[in-house]
Amino acid sequence: MKTPILTLCLLLGAAIAFAQTADRNQYPSAESPKPLQLPEVQRFKMDNGLPVYLVEQHELPLVQFSLVSQAGSIYDPPGQLGLAEMVADMMDEGAGERNALELSEEIDFLGISLRAYANREQLGLSLFTPASKLEEALPLFADVLLRPRFEEEELARKRTEALVALAQSHDEARTAAMEAFNQLIYGKDHPYGRSASGTEASLKSLTVQHLKDFHREYLTPANSFMVVVGDIGREALEQRLGKALAGWSGGQLKTQMIAPPSEKKGFTIYLIDKPGAAQSVLRFGHPGVSRNTPDEYPISVMNTILGASFTSRLNQNIREEHGYAYGAASFFWQPRYQGYFIAYADVQSDVTGPAIQEFLKELKGIREVSEADVEKARNYQALGFPAEFQNIESIAGNLSDVIFYGLPEDYLNRHIGKLLAVTKEEVEAAARQYIHPENMILVVVGDRELIADEVEALGTVKYLSIEEVLGAVPVIEEKK
Repeated sequence: MKTPILTLCLLLGAAIAFAQTADRNQYPSAESPKPLQLPEVQRFKMDNGLPVYLVEQHELPLVQFSLVSQAGSIYDPPGQLGLAEMVADMMDEGAGERNALELSEEIDFLGISLRAYANREQLGLSLFTPASKLEEALPLFADVLLRPRFEEEELARKRTEALVALAQSHDEARTAAMEAFNQLIYGKDHPYGRSASGTEASLKSLTVQHLKDFHREYLTPANSFMVVVGDIGREALEQRLGKALAGWSGGQLKTQMIAPPSEKKGFTIYLIDKPGAAQSVLRFGHPGVSRNTPDEYPISVMNTILGASFTSRLNQNIREEHGYAYGAASFFWQPRYQGYFIAYADVQSDVTGPAIQEFLKELKGIREVSEADVEKARNYQALGFPAEFQNIESIAGNLSDVIFYGLPEDYLNRHIGKLLAVTKEEVEAAARQYIHPENMILVVVGDRELIADEVEALGTVKYLSIEEVLGAVPVIEEKK
């Protein structure tokens, strides 16, 4: 799965690793980033209506299949939070004639990768296989997609794992910070604000029938599409998919209108006490933009200057100049509907107040940039973009995003040119329109006894407990 919380943890980990790598104190240099030209995308529909997008890549004997359905956690029914994630977790725990162990052993024997995932907006299934193993691999893919067993014993095991993870999250400051951040931006009952992983009550209420009903309603040809990249031609692909997916039909395209979050007024700090914490987890933010914003490219260049590279202003200030943290960064989470802007770092407890002040200084200062700032950021983004297409999995992932979010067909090929055309004036306009430190929330998770006084000196502070954010620590029943 790939929730915003997981994304943030991955990004923060990457920022720390990046900060510890030598020769990373400059943007990559190049005189003129080259335009990207991806291979032709072939489009066709199966007899059941499933749209298929094929990119032939014959350099290596490998094939990637990516099926995407509109079936993420925003579709979890009331009282059944965590259902989409549980369906994804259970799909490969036994399918067709194989139980969980037999399926796992067959996947290992073939040397393939087969996994299901769920995030806020999608439920997907991917297969990565040598072309020579297609005859054996595609039937497994079809079993997991069409015939998951959803057995009571496996559900009980997965439920326990989810409850253990929920209990452990009470000790994870970053998780508490991001759950609080989502709730404060959207509201606890909003599809983007509620827990994608579920609560103790919702997880304990899930039944095998709930999983079967969700799977039957959302994993349909009408509500899905497939991207295939690799060493296979259209004729062979149509033949193999027709055979593997025989009998799969029906359904309807699902839509979920998501209300925008309320605008934030004033700067408010929410402090969650974590006694004994050596660090304070800081998460600044407010509502942002959707994936289809017309200002995508100015926003991207602006955020690169602010917090999306090692030489960004936030990282240079918080890490390099002051040594408050291993890294500091920012990003825009851009789902189908309105997402958020977030800036973040984990700082030493004894510098919590000064670190907050430096963050606010940079968030205000991004409204003024130089021509050199813009040129560096444009080149950094443009030079890094081709690296996202170095293998068939990444090509499939990027193409899936274009399709899912309804972006223009030539979006990927025009991306570099659009970046390089961004001007200083557009960057400053984007900063003025989309970064508002005066109307922002700040979530702080840290030792209240150590940091409360300096935090209270910086603005209105409201106190939350971890239990208010995550609920009580789950009671996990032992196996008899």
